[in-house]
Amino acid sequence: MNAFNTYAKVKQEKKKPTMLGKVSGKFDFTFDDQTAIKFVPFFFFLTFLGLIYIGNNYYADRLSRKVSVLEKEVNKLRVDYGSRKYEFINLSKYKEIANKVRGIGLTENREPVTRLEFHKKDK
Repeated sequence: MNAFNTYAKVKQEKKKPTMLGKVSGKFDFTFDDQTAIKFVPFFFFLTFLGLIYIGNNYYADRLSRKVSVLEKEVNKLRVDYGSRKYEFINLSKYKEIANKVRGIGLTENREPVTRLEFHKKDK
């Protein structure tokens, strides 16, 4: 018969953990040279992410300034377009055109239009 010695597991008494105990248990480590060297790449990664974040904020601010300038320009052009459109519609009315050409000697035709017809001769 094969007999193995087995040891009984010692039951540890469970203490009711406090909130401070939960937190301090997770972060219990000593800070020495090996630990510092292990965190150097992570520190550089966080620094890189911080630089990207700062650059992105500057880019977004500059872009929002450009957008606000362009919105102001679009509003000015919209007003200009509306006034020019009204001006064009007003000037293209028949009465306005007749008044302008009367100054250079053209008059309105009061007779009906005559149609000219040409017949081709057969060869």
